[in-house]
Amino acid sequence: MPKKVSSLIALLTVVACGGSDEGASIPVTEVASAPVFEVPAVEAVAADDAFTIVMLGDSLTAGFGLAAEFALPEQTEERLRASGHDVTFVNAGVSGDTTGGGLARYDWSVASADPDMLIVALGANDYLQGQSPEQARDNLSAIIERGLGDGLAVLLISVGARSDEISDPRAASFAEIYPALAAQYGVPHLQGMLAEIRGNANLLLADGLHPTAEGIGMVADRLSVFVAEQLPVG
Repeated sequence: MPKKVSSLIALLTVVACGGSDEGASIPVTEVASAPVFEVPAVEAVAADDAFTIVMLGDSLTAGFGLAAEFALPEQTEERLRASGHDVTFVNAGVSGDTTGGGLARYDWSVASADPDMLIVALGANDYLQGQSPEQARDNLSAIIERGLGDGLAVLLISVGARSDEISDPRAASFAEIYPALAAQYGVPHLQGMLAEIRGNANLLLADGLHPTAEGIGMVADRLSVFVAEQLPVG
C-alpha cells in the first residue's frame, strides 16, 4: 500500500488510561487484574486505497468488557467514515499490555498490517505494575522510532491522571514522558483522553476504570476529531 504520509508533527501527555487535560495530569488506568490475551498477527483489512490506522494499546484500546464493535478503534473508524474519511482501523489492543509488550509485538501487531498511521496508547500498566518511568520512556521512544522509520504518521495518546503529582510524585514522572516525547519526535499528542468521562459512574464499568459503550462513544468523538486533523488532505 502506498504511504500517503510521512511523519506528522504535534504533541500528547500521560499514560494509556486516565485523567486531566492539563500538563499536571498523571498516568494511571488499567485494572491490574485485567486478563492478558495473546493476539495473532494482525492483517490489514482495508481496501487498497483506504488509509489504514493501527491503534497499539492496552485494555482501553482492546475494548475491555465490551462487544468488539464498541471498542475504541472501531467506534473511531465509524465516526471518521461517517464524516467522509476513507479509513480502516486495526485494533492492536491487548488488555494488561505494557510499553514493553507493545514494543515486543510491533512486527506482528503493526508492521504486518502495512499501515499508514500508528496511534500509540500505552503506559498505564507500566505505572500500575511498578515499572520505572525511564524504562517506559525508552520503550515508547523505540516504538515511535520504529513507526517513523517505517514511514508512518505517528500519534501519541495519554489518558490522564487519577491522582495529582503532589500526592504521587512517581505519577508525575510518568506524566512528563508524553509531552517530552511528542516534542522530541515532533508527533501529535492527544492529552487526557478520558478526561470527559473520568469519575462518571454512568459512563464507566463496575471497576470504575474502563468505559461503558456510551463512555467509549464520547472518547471516540474526541479521538476522531484529533485523528481527522492529522489525515492527509485529498
